[in-house]
Amino acid sequence: MGLVDDIFKNINQGISDIKDKSQEVMQSISLSSRINSLEAKKTAVLVNIGQLVYDKYEKGDEVSEELLKDKVKEVAEFEKEIRLAREELEGLKTDPEAPRSQKAAAAAGYKPTPGFVCPHCQAPANANKYYCVACGGSLKETASGCCAEGNGDKTEVEV
Repeated sequence: MGLVDDIFKNINQGISDIKDKSQEVMQSISLSSRINSLEAKKTAVLVNIGQLVYDKYEKGDEVSEELLKDKVKEVAEFEKEIRLAREELEGLKTDPEAPRSQKAAAAAGYKPTPGFVCPHCQAPANANKYYCVACGGSLKETASGCCAEGNGDKTEVEV
């Protein structure tokens, strides 16, 4: 019976891995599509700005500064959304062998502190966080079991 159980366990693990990978791929495709859509909208507004400026100087049409400023703000908003979507997409491109928690943290914008590692698993960690995203170990405990800040008070730390 142990062999059959091992086979089912391996099959279930394989199915779970495929499911996780397909979700990552779908999320990546969705973000790429969103970026392309935002780029197209940004381009359309830039073309509209160009047409307004052309009409103003070539045809003598009246174009208000407020309208141009509003269009420029619209382009800036598209650029901001595009940048955020690209950062999110880049966050998905973590080590394929990384734990799911580490991938989720990367997708959420988690940035490790350069040169700081988890004392438990040696994974790159953020010195401002309380727990390691790779193993869940405490990043703030000292040998005495109290806070790393040294005052003995447990204070809330950004997670």
